[in-house]
Amino acid sequence: MLHYFLPAIILLGVITSYEDIRFGKIRNKWIISALAYAFVVYFWLIVYYSFKTGISGHYLGELLTNILFIIFLSFGMWYFNLWTAGDGKLFIAFSALIPLSIYKYGYQEWIPSITLLMNIFILGLVFMLGIILYNSKLKDIKKVSLHFLKNFFKVKELSKSIISLFAIFWIVEMFFCLTPIEPSYIFRVVVTLLLMSLLQKNIGKNFIYVMIAISFLRLITDRTVYSFIFLKDFLILIFVWKFLRSFIRECASGLGRELFSREINVKYLKPGMLLSEAIEKKEKLTKEELEEIKKQNIEMIKTKGCYYIKRSKSGAGFSDFIEEEAEGLTKGDIIKIKKTGIKKIKVAQTIPFAPGIFVGVILTLMAKGNILIVLKNLF
Repeated sequence: MLHYFLPAIILLGVITSYEDIRFGKIRNKWIISALAYAFVVYFWLIVYYSFKTGISGHYLGELLTNILFIIFLSFGMWYFNLWTAGDGKLFIAFSALIPLSIYKYGYQEWIPSITLLMNIFILGLVFMLGIILYNSKLKDIKKVSLHFLKNFFKVKELSKSIISLFAIFWIVEMFFCLTPIEPSYIFRVVVTLLLMSLLQKNIGKNFIYVMIAISFLRLITDRTVYSFIFLKDFLILIFVWKFLRSFIRECASGLGRELFSREINVKYLKPGMLLSEAIEKKEKLTKEELEEIKKQNIEMIKTKGCYYIKRSKSGAGFSDFIEEEAEGLTKGDIIKIKKTGIKKIKVAQTIPFAPGIFVGVILTLMAKGNILIVLKNLF
């Protein structure tokens, strides 16, 4: 079925990649056109094969669940500022254009387009790390590596991660038991991490207490936790989570901020810009907190009885003064920043993501599924 959709896939990829590089925009008219094309082709194919050979109800159901899941996932990733609304809509369009039969390797029943998403982010991660390592100095790499190891073994953060993963992974497993979906272990881990971020963002300071309560409930009701198999899998999950969290937030993010950011005067801020630094607002600070801020040489300004602390985004937690969206600063955000009295702040130099999505799509078509599985089979 690919030959029905390939011209539209290539046309959509070329146009959106060019416009994202040239103008920094992914226009809705191309997304709507691609979705309309996919709908017309699928409708024609369904009608044609219904009269000729018949069509599987399971296939129709999977086609529907896949697109609904992708819409939900794309919105969620936009909500967590993992990509812009334009990138999310482009991913939905590509997912609609790629026939389910393409996903031969790493096929995930009911939601096969998750393979496309994994390929896109694997490619993006390799590309970004390559640029960062190529442009970084050895002393910078040593510095962030030591910072990475220090954060990896923080007892307080480790204990929070153990409790949170223990509780949320249980919720995810119970949810999938109620659905016909039989997700892979990797997919369950991804859902767990996304759900954890969602709950942290919405519950805030009471998050850990909710997790402790759920963990106690699991210890009472779930007998599977009292086994060596569970202990082994759970230790792997904790290691993967801590490694990814520490590596991305402290190591890759630290180097990336230095390479892909520049400091500008606050008066030159414009809507759409992305901050490389976060601002925390504190009404009161203890002596210990003040000493820690001075020790770390973090910029702090006191305006109208409030403290405004400017620091790297990875260290700001959930008390950010500016809740910046993936599309960047708004006029209201800029007004708030100017009122703090801060004179200069770092902004990120954005990289067009549409070409990366398009390359991920092409690689998925060539590999007929998960890139990692294909590479593993080759070696």
